[in-house]
Amino acid sequence: MASKVKKRGPNLQQISGQNADHHNNTTMVNGISSKTSKSQSSMKGFVEGAIVRILMENFVTYDKCEVRPGPHLNVIMGPNGTGKSTIVCAMCLGLAGSTSLLGRAKEVGEFVKHGSNEATIVLELFKQPDNVVIRRVITKQGNRTAWYLNDSRCHKSDVIDKVKSLNIQINNLCQFLPQDKVVEFANMSNIELLENTEKAVGSPELYVNHCRLKNFRSDQKEMLLKHKETSDHLEKLTVKNSRLEADVKRYQERQHHLEVIETLEKKKAWVEYDIKRKLYVELKKRQDALKKELREAHASNAPIQQKLDTLTARLSEVDSIIKEKTNESRQFANAANKKHEKIDEFSNELTEIQDELKSKQQEEEKREAKIRAHQTLVEGWQRELEQIPAADEIKPQLDQNAAALRAVVREVSGIDTEYNGIKTERESFQRERRDLETRLRRLNDQKDMRLRELQKYYRDTYNAVEWLRSNQDMFKHKIHEPVALVINVRNKEHAKYIEQAIPTNDMLAFVCEDAEDMELFVSLVREKQNLRINAVKSPNVPLASFQPNRPIADIKRWGFNHYLKDLIDAPEAVMVYLCKMHRLYNVPLGSRVTQDSIDKVVKESGVTRFYTPDYQYSVKRSRYGNHKQSTDSSFVPDARLLNISVDMSAKREFEQNIQEIEHQLGIGQQRYKELQQRRQVLMTQDNELKEQKKELIRKRDRHKTIMQNIAAKKEAIRKCEASAIDLEAETAKTQKKIKTINEKKIKLVKEFSQLIKDCIARTKEKVELGMGYAIVFSQKNYIEATQREANANLIRLENEKVELLNRVRNTKDIARQLIKRAQDLTGSEEPSKELREAFSTCPDDLDEIDQKIHYVRAQADCLFETDQRVVQEFEQRKVEIQRLTEGVERSQERIDRKLAEINDIKQSWRDELNGLITDVNQQFSNFFEAMGCAGEVKLQFENEDDYDKYGICIQVKFRKAEQMRELTSHYQSGGERSVSTILYLMALQELNKCPFRVVDEINQGMDPNNERRVFELVVQTACRENTSQYFLITPKLLLNLTYGPKMTIICVYNGHWMMPYNQWNLDAYCRRRRRLLVQ
Repeated sequence: MASKVKKRGPNLQQISGQNADHHNNTTMVNGISSKTSKSQSSMKGFVEGAIVRILMENFVTYDKCEVRPGPHLNVIMGPNGTGKSTIVCAMCLGLAGSTSLLGRAKEVGEFVKHGSNEATIVLELFKQPDNVVIRRVITKQGNRTAWYLNDSRCHKSDVIDKVKSLNIQINNLCQFLPQDKVVEFANMSNIELLENTEKAVGSPELYVNHCRLKNFRSDQKEMLLKHKETSDHLEKLTVKNSRLEADVKRYQERQHHLEVIETLEKKKAWVEYDIKRKLYVELKKRQDALKKELREAHASNAPIQQKLDTLTARLSEVDSIIKEKTNESRQFANAANKKHEKIDEFSNELTEIQDELKSKQQEEEKREAKIRAHQTLVEGWQRELEQIPAADEIKPQLDQNAAALRAVVREVSGIDTEYNGIKTERESFQRERRDLETRLRRLNDQKDMRLRELQKYYRDTYNAVEWLRSNQDMFKHKIHEPVALVINVRNKEHAKYIEQAIPTNDMLAFVCEDAEDMELFVSLVREKQNLRINAVKSPNVPLASFQPNRPIADIKRWGFNHYLKDLIDAPEAVMVYLCKMHRLYNVPLGSRVTQDSIDKVVKESGVTRFYTPDYQYSVKRSRYGNHKQSTDSSFVPDARLLNISVDMSAKREFEQNIQEIEHQLGIGQQRYKELQQRRQVLMTQDNELKEQKKELIRKRDRHKTIMQNIAAKKEAIRKCEASAIDLEAETAKTQKKIKTINEKKIKLVKEFSQLIKDCIARTKEKVELGMGYAIVFSQKNYIEATQREANANLIRLENEKVELLNRVRNTKDIARQLIKRAQDLTGSEEPSKELREAFSTCPDDLDEIDQKIHYVRAQADCLFETDQRVVQEFEQRKVEIQRLTEGVERSQERIDRKLAEINDIKQSWRDELNGLITDVNQQFSNFFEAMGCAGEVKLQFENEDDYDKYGICIQVKFRKAEQMRELTSHYQSGGERSVSTILYLMALQELNKCPFRVVDEINQGMDPNNERRVFELVVQTACRENTSQYFLITPKLLLNLTYGPKMTIICVYNGHWMMPYNQWNLDAYCRRRRRLLVQ
């Protein structure tokens, strides 16, 4: 990098073995070699396809850097962020690998260094006689790439083919395991692990044969399925036809009966036609005779009509005279009716005069009775008046009653006033109690609020909590819900420190008090319900054993007031776990004073981990060199779950206030009952006094009312006496009116009598004329009856003529239809000779023909009618059965051939695979045994013919008391998975089929013992002769490790004050270090 740039690119130094090799003909100076390439003779130990040189220009963090790895174990180390993984990225992208394998950027243009538009990657791969040089030029704009193979422009596919020919498998995690894919390797399924292992260490034919077996098996399943379907279909068709065979025979027999019926139907048609033909001849003869009868009937009907016309004229004349006499008689009757109506009017007038006189007599009688009734009432009231005291006597009693009522009302009013005060006070207390209960519920609901937060972001944990609440009784001891739900931060402001101190995994962990309960819980929830949850076992130590290294009083001068443990409440088992795992009892919380004097706190307090209001601090002292002290700080974000906490002091205060209110409400209720009883007594007295007052007022008002009633009744008697009627004068006046009316009535009766006589005379004349009319009418009726008989006979003949004409026509039409039908049935105008011979075997009588038809049809019906389509389908299925039978035979032959192909490949594939798994298992077991643990690798499958379900099962055991368990992301810790992963890769290296392997930061998460053992195993296996190249990337190494002479240590540095690359000399540096060591 140019010296004028202030921040320099990474510096990369290479050291071979434990000491620098002064005899190498190439020296690395700040990553830039002094020679462009090594000679083939100096590349001893490299296998074909191994990486000889890596050159990066403007790539990620590098301006320009060249790396020359060794042929065996290459350890690339350096602090995080210096560019170790960038070298891995260069390997992947330079060998045409996809960016998705790295788990970083999606577009290749993002790997170009910031500020540059183009990056170059050069990889030199070992190959006899000449190395392969692959160059990739990446243009940031448009994410374009130019490929060069041995300095010749080429396509990406050419590079892929070349890489493949060298057995390099960048996409195989068994060979290339970048930093961000370590977890993915542990999560790799057994099937994927087998396929990657076949690619990595198996022969080229092994994975190909596996794929062929899977394809053959898929084809075989498809063929077997089709074969089974065809066979099943054939069997169904055969069964169907066997069931229908009897029906088809019955169908054929029934068809024969139907043919006989058809012949009978044809003869029946000809017989019916012959019968109709004969009937037509007879009807024509009857038609001629009927015409003669009609002529004779018309001739005899003319004289009868003449007599009938004469009698009709005579009846009309007599009828007009009768009508005239009837009108005259009606006039006399109308006049008589009018006179009679006038007589009725005079009779009614007499009745009204007599009724009026009777009404006046009755009115006089009522008046006298009314006077007597009034006098009786007055006498009774006078007697009652004598018994009622005077108003002056009643007034003192009313005054006394009013005074007593006022006293009662005053006392009741006082009680109501006190009652209202109690009611108001009770309502106030109740409102206050409801408010306190609401606030208390809000405090208690904060746990549910946290649970709802879990439901949003950690669904599996939420489902497990719901399940545990319903099934807690399944366990011997209590299983505590996730830590986030059971701990309570006393002060919300402290929640963020607790949430920062406890990792999310532990915050969501279920805490078990018993190990067996934990295994059962994990089995039921994680394995059976497939819920991804964390469960931990609380240590069996008392909580009192967790005491801080220094009392809080000793560090108060630096602004520390509390340890984190003192800020929370939690069940003892949960608190013990948190103290054991996260040392909450030894992590203090500082104030602003701490924040303001942070440098002094770090240097003088001796506290290695603490919090201030906004930051978390961690003080570390290096275990290497001069044990320099370093401080890491990070901002403490706001809490997300624990900010929902319960204020216990507020909760106790709310509960005490509610109890006090309940006590006051009880006192008020007791006083209310006493007032209610006294008020009920007063209301009884009030009612009695009011009744007494009503009675006194009634007596006073009754005396006055009686006096008024007596005066009113006396006035009524006076008016009744003044309205008396003179009955004698009224009677005389009435007799005079009756006499006048009777004289008028006698005159009208005489006139009515004369009119009646005249009416009777006219009626007698009309009767005589009517008798003559009846005689003539009788004669006319006789003649009309005679005429009707003649006309009926004529009409009958006419009708018979018409009917006969219709019958002739119908018979003719029917005969034509019958002959046409017969001809249609026989297919000719006359029956053929064969048909006549068939007719000769049939009866000639129509009834006999019908009987035989019915008999034969009954025979056909007894055979059950079979649908013709069924017979057609039977014949079609018969043809289909023959075709399918031939198809099944051919299909079975193809299946047998496919099975033979599978068996040919299967045996060789299984033999090689079993040998490969045996070798891998042997190496894997040896490595684990060397570490004091146990491990095995075995082939896993359910059905030996399901080749797509074959997999590799890795089982490990890190402690003697444990059972062998399958390696998964659930049972083993991250460090244990890392150990297992690298040992498996080492086992594969022993069966080396690929030119190099890359493992990026696999030792992260291992404990120091495992890291040391694994490193020694890696050195032993990777530094042997004829082993493939190995790249191990790590940010640090333990002290006093064992190094082999074939190792290459590549150190990566980065910083502001790195010297320019052209001033760095590795040999000079080594000489200076040796001189210092000698001194």
